[in-house]
Amino acid sequence: ADGGYVAVNHNCQSSVPHIYAAGDLSGKLPLSSVASMQGRKIAEHAMGLHAGPHRHIDYEKAASAIFTDPEIADVGLAEADAFAEGRKIRVTKVPFSANAKALIENDPRGFVKIVSDPATGVVLGGSIVGRHAAELISVIALAVTAGLRVNDIYESLLVHPALAEALADAAE
Repeated sequence: ADGGYVAVNHNCQSSVPHIYAAGDLSGKLPLSSVASMQGRKIAEHAMGLHAGPHRHIDYEKAASAIFTDPEIADVGLAEADAFAEGRKIRVTKVPFSANAKALIENDPRGFVKIVSDPATGVVLGGSIVGRHAAELISVIALAVTAGLRVNDIYESLLVHPALAEALADAAE
């Protein structure tokens, strides 16, 4: 296969239908979360549970994190990629220094950034730098995967004080 990977279809099947490949072997994103999702999709397909409607894995919408101090996490369309493609986007960015919980915890480093479509308000991606970024990116990942709008985040009643409030502030 190309590059030593096993070529797979949307069900993670190789060219031999009863042989599947997941994780690093598939040549897709080398993330443990991706490998785990591929494993679930393979099990469902092998057991015939894909009879009804289901989503295929969209590798463009996979969240990732770097466990540095502070953490760095992102998902979906990156601001730089959008500009390189000449795509119109709306970018909102809120520093954690404006977040009550970050100030209470005496760690105001970082920010939340949301990338959205200016015409529809649909969340296309986002980045978070700061404490618990790997956890917080899940909210933006859900919004990207489900096609939610920034208003859907903004109108959610979130816990106060919490770092997640910065997500609603960025969606405002």
